[in-house]
Amino acid sequence: MKSKHRALLAAAGWLICTGLMTAAGAAERAPVRHLPERAQRSEAARVIVQFRSGASVLRAQAQALGSAAGPQAADTLGKRLELSLSNGRAIGPRTQVMRASGIGAQALATRLAADTDVEWAVVDHRRFAYAAPNDALYPSQTNGTTPAAGQWYLRPNSGTVKSSIDVEPAWAITTGSSSVVVAVLDTGVRFDHPDLSAKLLTGYDFVGYAVDDVATANDGDLDDADASDPGDWITAGEDAGTDASGAFKGCGVSDSSWHGTQVSGLVGASTGNGIGMAGIGRGVKVLPVRVLGKCGGYDSDIIAAMRWAAGFSVSGVATNPNPARVINLSLGSSGDCTTAYATVMSELTTAGVTVVAAAGNDGLAVGVPANCPNVIAVAGVRHTGTKVGYSNLGPEVAVSAPAGNCVNDTGTCLYPILTTSNTGTTNPSASTYTDGDLRLTLGTSFASPIVAGTAALMLSADPALTPANLRSMLQSTARVFPSSGADTGVVACQAPTSTPQDSECYCTTTTCGAGLVDAGAAVTAAAAAASGLVANIAVAPASPVAGVTVALDAGDSLVGSGRTIAAYQWEITAGSGIAAFVGSSTASTATLDTTGAGSVTVRLTLTDSAGNQASTSSQFTVLASALAASIVATPPTLEAGDSSVLDGTGSVVDSGRSIAAYQWAITAGGGIASFSGATNASTATLVTSGTGTVTVHLTVTDSAGLQASSSKSFTVTATALSAAFTATPTAPEVGETVALDASSSVVGTNRTIAAYQWEITAGSNLAAFSGGTTAATAALVASGAGSVTVKLTITDSVGAQSSVSRTLTVSAAPSGGGGALAPLWALGLLAASAALRRRPGRS
Repeated sequence: MKSKHRALLAAAGWLICTGLMTAAGAAERAPVRHLPERAQRSEAARVIVQFRSGASVLRAQAQALGSAAGPQAADTLGKRLELSLSNGRAIGPRTQVMRASGIGAQALATRLAADTDVEWAVVDHRRFAYAAPNDALYPSQTNGTTPAAGQWYLRPNSGTVKSSIDVEPAWAITTGSSSVVVAVLDTGVRFDHPDLSAKLLTGYDFVGYAVDDVATANDGDLDDADASDPGDWITAGEDAGTDASGAFKGCGVSDSSWHGTQVSGLVGASTGNGIGMAGIGRGVKVLPVRVLGKCGGYDSDIIAAMRWAAGFSVSGVATNPNPARVINLSLGSSGDCTTAYATVMSELTTAGVTVVAAAGNDGLAVGVPANCPNVIAVAGVRHTGTKVGYSNLGPEVAVSAPAGNCVNDTGTCLYPILTTSNTGTTNPSASTYTDGDLRLTLGTSFASPIVAGTAALMLSADPALTPANLRSMLQSTARVFPSSGADTGVVACQAPTSTPQDSECYCTTTTCGAGLVDAGAAVTAAAAAASGLVANIAVAPASPVAGVTVALDAGDSLVGSGRTIAAYQWEITAGSGIAAFVGSSTASTATLDTTGAGSVTVRLTLTDSAGNQASTSSQFTVLASALAASIVATPPTLEAGDSSVLDGTGSVVDSGRSIAAYQWAITAGGGIASFSGATNASTATLVTSGTGTVTVHLTVTDSAGLQASSSKSFTVTATALSAAFTATPTAPEVGETVALDASSSVVGTNRTIAAYQWEITAGSNLAAFSGGTTAATAALVASGAGSVTVKLTITDSVGAQSSVSRTLTVSAAPSGGGGALAPLWALGLLAASAALRRRPGRS
């Protein structure tokens, strides 16, 4: 037991534990969520502090005490900041917990972070548990044991079950190596469970490590080498704060969860022993590390435990003799990834340790620590492959796995995650298994160890896998999410907001990760990598435009020494509606024809001459084509009889392509318009013959065979041509000349008057034209009194005509009183008489 220099501290958070509730808007049950009312407690602040390399406080401590114990700088910083600080344990070479009273945790972190010796300081938050072998419970049950589906989540997909991980092909390759260790950081474990006792390493209990917290530990002592789970129940008095300690007010009344035992069974329960259940990592070892007690546990204890589990040196604790290759974290709470977690995740990744964590059970954004870099965050899906209502979601999710769902609101739960447990409601009692009735296991807490167990099998097949390799293989071998088959009204999952998405939804790669974990495919890929077989896909062009062909090439794939690639198999796993293979899909290269925009995923599976297989997937986006047909009409407005030149040369084509063909058509108004000349060139001529609406359609085809169309409609109006003229004078007398002027005639916008024609249609014996009759003006000479009718006909530039007539009344010239004109009249009459007598044929 460590020294008593620590005091109980706590931080606000939330609790996920197994239980029942109805997800809003969905006919399924989900884990119960308790929101601890931690703010009601009077607590000291807890902060994790990391000092800068070479910080003066570390140098001073090293000179005075040596550095083996890690930093203990509360006194020094307390004097600087004029705060009463106390030391918690060191959880790293430059990292320790500090606490203080009379100041909030965030305020303390802010002040400490401002010190020149401090690299960072963050609040020490409390986190909570999220909530084909011969083993009797593995197959479907026919003897009344629930769930009737047995360990459905491990078996091959069948019928409506789409999300099971198909582990048997993985077991055909490896049942897991005892040298591969999976650390389960949780509530501890029941070492006496018959399906676990032979699989468990000694482990360690870190509850109360950083700061004395006997109440949370609930086992009568602080950190020690006993990772047994004593139970984590909360009584009504504790929840109300009426018990002696008052330490758990607002934590929520609950029985003991046996959460760590449940998680451990999924990772590595004894398998093939004829009893109970099958664990995914049949031959791997499970390292129980207790970090959660009553009402959860603190970041500082969890981070120290992660470092110890990985084989790092932790102050005051003997080095772990069985370093873990995989760490499972079925715990967390809401918020952003802290610097403390990001730092330790980076250290673990560098050391080759893969961290798998549950996304959380609120239907909100992925929680901490699953949302940290270098973590394989796991979301939960229903048996049908859709997101289970309670699962958190978002871009941080790497893959999804079965989390359990009941289908019904009441009665026996149909698809829970069966695993090891204990019957005790407070202290431990008899070993048992969860079922579909009284002991339900639902939540991303149980999706995470399914993936952690798969990772352990992958490392058993290929110990050289790095965390990045392992993540990539899990994602590239994952099965595509279903996009149909759910009840009416189920829609695609959306990006998380402050409103929970607590109903079933169709997963997408931006909300639920790369796909559904496929243990068989993942371990097959790992074995292939160990044999030297690696599938690689080159895609050209990388960002194709719809309509172009895409070249797929496996030429950069690798094969082990002394072997050859015996077979290639290409398949489209997503986007088959917009892409299809042209030619063979079993050669080293393949060609895709794209017909629309969207995302396409192709998978390549290689088989070498020794029978090893390796697969990889490649996703690319087919861009929408810029091809667009354009019609410009000249003139743009038409009157009956007009012609318009239609020009398609303004059409747009994608870079690197050209327009190979044009096709013009009249789709409406064919009775009043027709084409004059070719209809398959870049321009066409439209001729109208009547009034109404005409619609023309242009289809362009580019050099890749892609087509685009455009239409343009015209309203053809009646011609505006109207003949008109003026006469001056308007009331001529005999002998006067009348000036006729047609300049007031009206012609259509797009036309001109091509011809004028004047004629006398009545009274031609009383008047005659003097000069031409085909110009815009004419001269009419009146020779006698009476009515004379003049007609004007105009013809426009398209041949349309308009006429107008006008009658002029010619009056006699005034006479009487002789006057100077009398002799002239007399002479005129004599001349006329003489002319009449000289007719032809007379002498």
